[in-house]
Amino acid sequence: MVIIVVERKGIVIYFQNSKVVKTLDKYNINVVYVNEAGKYLTGYCNAKDLNNIRKELKNNKLIRKIEESYVDMPEIGI
Repeated sequence: MVIIVVERKGIVIYFQNSKVVKTLDKYNINVVYVNEAGKYLTGYCNAKDLNNIRKELKNNKLIRKIEESYVDMPEIGI
């Protein structure tokens, strides 16, 4: 049995329209919480993919700001 350790990073995304939440599946972002009144969401993604995801999301006009979470995510084995 082979166990692959995946390092994850928490992410906070501030958006202008809640339609953005539906499009985040293609970026492999697992959404944990959505606050539509405050217009932000929290989730997590693989740490090695974070820079690529951040670059692609900056081009989206419906996203105002992207921040990394200060809380470290536990590593999981697959």
